[in-house]
Amino acid sequence: MLDSRDRLLILAPHPDDESIATGGLIQFARNAGAAIRVVVLTDGDNNPWPQRWVEKRWRIGPAERARWGARRREEARAAMRILGLAENETCFLGLPDLGLTDLLMRADAQVIESLHTQFGEFAPTVLVLPALGDRHPDHSATSILARLALARYPSRTPRVFEFAVHGNALTGTTVVAAATAAQRTVKQAAILAHASQMRLSRRRFLRYATLPETYRPATPLPDLQHPLRASIGSDGSLWVYLDQARWKANLRGHILFVVLESGAGVILRYRLALENLGDSADGSIAAMALPAASDLCSGYVKLVRLQPGWRVFDRYGWQQIEIPERNSGRA
Repeated sequence: MLDSRDRLLILAPHPDDESIATGGLIQFARNAGAAIRVVVLTDGDNNPWPQRWVEKRWRIGPAERARWGARRREEARAAMRILGLAENETCFLGLPDLGLTDLLMRADAQVIESLHTQFGEFAPTVLVLPALGDRHPDHSATSILARLALARYPSRTPRVFEFAVHGNALTGTTVVAAATAAQRTVKQAAILAHASQMRLSRRRFLRYATLPETYRPATPLPDLQHPLRASIGSDGSLWVYLDQARWKANLRGHILFVVLESGAGVILRYRLALENLGDSADGSIAAMALPAASDLCSGYVKLVRLQPGWRVFDRYGWQQIEIPERNSGRA
């Protein structure tokens, strides 16, 4: 999978993702002589339940969150040293934990520019990032933000592989990185370095040290197991359909997020109220006319709760929109 000519760039939404999702891959890359950079997008500071348990406090304000984020960043640094990475092979962007979807939907140009800068500086030949269908909103948002930034990267396009941490988001052809016993021991030590997460999640996290790391080559094709299907019609309109048998839940209180990218690099974002709640005969839940539809080259949709409550995870992650070849600015 990797050799000494490769340059591996890993995007980790939170401190600990680099260890549990790619701890074995980092060791493979190091042994192969590949260049490595790990970019951690957030400090994992919006992580209240472990913090309440560890610090024996209920109220968590900005100062407490900042302290927790600093602790988690240092834990990630320690974990990456265990995995054999030097300080200059890691980067922390300090973006808001549980806020990456909001940055995506607010068209925050700085986030995409930061990722674009990483691509330009490091020039990866292999990019590893969270799966589009991962149920954690920070993970799936990272996937889209990276894809949008990659579209602006003018040099050779890297091979892109996805990993899934939350939910069964990998379908189709996968690549398995089976670690040796010694590599599993190192990966376990790296996971344990995230001590703040061990109080409530030790057993779950340590399971990742024994499981093979599985990656899927990223493709522009929709996930056939996802209950949402979306396509651009012949009239240039967006149609979104829902398989209620797979969704298995009421749609009340949900809205539809839409992200579209044109060949000119213009990114369009929509939040759509659901009018008929999926009761139409064909399963359609939304339809809309799109500006500059002939120039669309990528698009994504996701159903989200207006009020997510204390549960972090989405029912399903993002789904890719089927765009006819005549509409694709990159065809």
